[in-house]
Amino acid sequence: MLVVGTASAREGVACCDDVNGRRVCGNPLPAECYGRKYWLIDASGVVRKVVDPDAERARHRMSDDSEDLSAQERMLRRKHERLLQAFPTLEAFDAWRDAQLAGYDRQIDQIREMPAEKADPEAVETAVRRLQEEREAAAKRLAAERRELEEALKARQPRR
Repeated sequence: MLVVGTASAREGVACCDDVNGRRVCGNPLPAECYGRKYWLIDASGVVRKVVDPDAERARHRMSDDSEDLSAQERMLRRKHERLLQAFPTLEAFDAWRDAQLAGYDRQIDQIREMPAEKADPEAVETAVRRLQEEREAAAKRLAAERRELEEALKARQPRR
């Protein structure tokens, strides 16, 4: 797809850098600018618009690729990208996961260590049970996220 534009009198002049790096300007768009990045400059010298055909082609390719994917696949791809940005390695994820679970363990220990005169034993056990259930749920969720990170890391590796 060839992107060709014209600079209207209202927009002013179109300028680009030609193959030799020299600035070329004109109205309508100079032939040297066809298929190249160019700027639309108004009469006062202000750049009103930048047109980059390469970026447009890339954007179209990405939208064409994403149209081929189902909504679920796009959502999974975005989730994998977020995981990869946050955790570049499994070791980084494991360290974060361990810190998260250790937080639950610290809270449970703190509640159990409360002096008997300051805490109702039944309330303590209820709080401990609730935190243990939350920890188990978090551990399951984190295990699932780790599996997804493993998939994302495998997908990122070049195929041989």
